[in-house]
Amino acid sequence: MVLDFAQRMVEEVSVALQQVVLLICGGMHPPSYTGQMLATIDQDEVLSQLGNVVCAPQSGLGVLSPFALRQALEARLDSTTPEAAPTALMIWAFSAGCVGATALAAHWQRHRGPVLALFMVDGWGVPRDPGVPTYRLSHDAAAHHTSRWLGAGDRDFYAEPAVPHLTLWQQPQAVTGWTVEQGQRSERLTAADFLCERSRAVIHRYSRDC
Repeated sequence: MVLDFAQRMVEEVSVALQQVVLLICGGMHPPSYTGQMLATIDQDEVLSQLGNVVCAPQSGLGVLSPFALRQALEARLDSTTPEAAPTALMIWAFSAGCVGATALAAHWQRHRGPVLALFMVDGWGVPRDPGVPTYRLSHDAAAHHTSRWLGAGDRDFYAEPAVPHLTLWQQPQAVTGWTVEQGQRSERLTAADFLCERSRAVIHRYSRDC
């Protein structure tokens, strides 16, 4: 009976993985800077099984435009996803990419399907939409505290010791810091672990509620 339950759980998560789209939305930097984020996904036993991982095109100011991001995302989905399949969206966004990603998440939540999570990696100065599950990651404690003025995440992360802004996106496995929930810092882990653990948690919750 225990084995049957475990098998059902695996099957439910497998179905959810095919329905979830992970959008990677970098900032205004060379596309190669996103390489370690993609490696982080490939090395995770759950996230590596996602049916669709989409990298937003990085063409100048395009990352600021939710319309441009939506066009790129829908073009990919039209070619890979059956029309009747529900599409749940999860977004990892960085820096200026958080501007377009936040607006896209709000649109998707209202008109297309559930947004499981928006991860704003150093999205300093970008307000959160209270209707979208959001997690903030910051390169230092100062960025963490000031970002919370525009809406704290459901759970946040900040690097300690502090790292340069780009390092948080380029080398998430090498950035260690603290998780923060309801103003209290708790677990110490890497930025890559935070992204993966929270992503796996929202996927499991989605599979349970489907």
